Amino acid sequence: MERRAFFKLVGAGAVVAAGGGLAACSSGAVPSPLAPAAPTEEEGPRVFESPDVSFSSDVDVLVVGSGIAGLSAAMAPLEAGRSVMIAEKLELLGGESYSSTGVMHVSGSALQKQAGIETTAEQAWDTRRQEFADAGITDLDFAKRLFVTAPEWVDQLVDEYGAQFENPADHVKAGASERILLPKRGLGDMESIMTPLRDGLSSKGAAFATGLRASAFVVDASGTVCGMRLRDAKTGAATDVRARAVVMATGGFASSQPLVHANVPAQERIGCYTTASMGEGQLLCAHLGGQLDDMGKAAPLTSDLPEAAAWGLFGPVLVVDALGRRFAREDDPNAAADACVVGDRGYWWTIFGKKLSSGAQARSIAQVTTKNAKRLAGPFDDVEALAGGLGIASDALKAVFDGYGEAVDAGKDDAFGRTAFLQEIEPPYYALKQLPVRYKTRGGVRTDADGRLLNAAGSAIANVYACGSVAAGSVEGLATNGAFGLIVGRAVAKALDAGDAGK
Repeated sequence: MERRAFFKLVGAGAVVAAGGGLAACSSGAVPSPLAPAAPTEEEGPRVFESPDVSFSSDVDVLVVGSGIAGLSAAMAPLEAGRSVMIAEKLELLGGESYSSTGVMHVSGSALQKQAGIETTAEQAWDTRRQEFADAGITDLDFAKRLFVTAPEWVDQLVDEYGAQFENPADHVKAGASERILLPKRGLGDMESIMTPLRDGLSSKGAAFATGLRASAFVVDASGTVCGMRLRDAKTGAATDVRARAVVMATGGFASSQPLVHANVPAQERIGCYTTASMGEGQLLCAHLGGQLDDMGKAAPLTSDLPEAAAWGLFGPVLVVDALGRRFAREDDPNAAADACVVGDRGYWWTIFGKKLSSGAQARSIAQVTTKNAKRLAGPFDDVEALAGGLGIASDALKAVFDGYGEAVDAGKDDAFGRTAFLQEIEPPYYALKQLPVRYKTRGGVRTDADGRLLNAAGSAIANVYACGSVAAGSVEGLATNGAFGLIVGRAVAKALDAGDAGK
């Protein structure tokens, strides 16, 4: 008969629990079907109404969160023959990555080389480094590691999982940056990336569980993490999963008003695009002894119609405020929202014309404007009619168009520094109304270069990793979060191999 094991729950609202249906965290049992933990017959110490720990599943790796970072973290362990479970608190997989714009900043991928774009990540780093620095990123060494890993991540998505990307030659030929990759059908089409990745992971043996929210780490008698308690998002029923490694990929805290209030109070009255980035991962790791860094850094903002904020990367647009004044560069998806809040402008209009609406991102234009028809003004044949439609003085808007035309003629935007698609906007004119919102946060848990969770002394907490926006080392963009997941997955697979070799 196996010796009774004692476990502790570490997390918000959980302090101690004991008992267990499986005897030890080192068990190599075959994974069992995911099911709510059954109550034990013997009574033991409890927390509130929490049941005793009773493992219903046993895996090598538990990934908490199914966004692009979490799914990418599952790749290497599965490819190494490890058992992996991916738990997602929402009913659908993909997290908030699935509804993102799909813009990925990458240099040196095989896709780009095949399109005749020879610039490597190392060659592009100086420019990207300055962009990171301007955005407030301080750990530029780790940012570089993410950036140079991103093309490897893209190549693996394509070669191993069948992810589909747009031919970069198509948008580069039109004038877009050679450092941008998009999903197969352009802006907003994350289905072309994440569905093949999900299906590929499933074919390699990954188990997926939706509607389960992480509520506490499970640690053994020595204080070592050996699993996690998950709770049904609807019923609250507990499910305990034993795991040799736990990867936290739960996103940031942009959706949590209390955490934003506590850490970034200047942004608490700004709306939020996301709904599920509640900061559970940061809080759970902090209860475990993990350290939080940069939680007070201002979050980057974007439009409440994020795809529209990225249109300036793929065609000529103008952003003007309610008085018809141009106030930000249009080829930075965050610039208009940031400047709108700083200047207390309330909202802005993105003005575009024929080149954009009939260009490479016509699908995005049509989808966004159809879904938001009440926000769309136009078509208008001239600037005076456009001004009237927006309720702006025609002289003010005409002055903006004249100033922009001078910049186009000069080939240089002295006012705001725009470089992409500094081109004439041709009628018919349209304008889309937008509001600034939070969509991510910069602070998170402190990790080492392999994504291992660090405590106050800077030592790694055994068996716990973090990647993507839950971590302080996360930087801007889908590609870097995917690269972060790839790095962590490789580190986990290596650590499991080392652990087996040491037995």
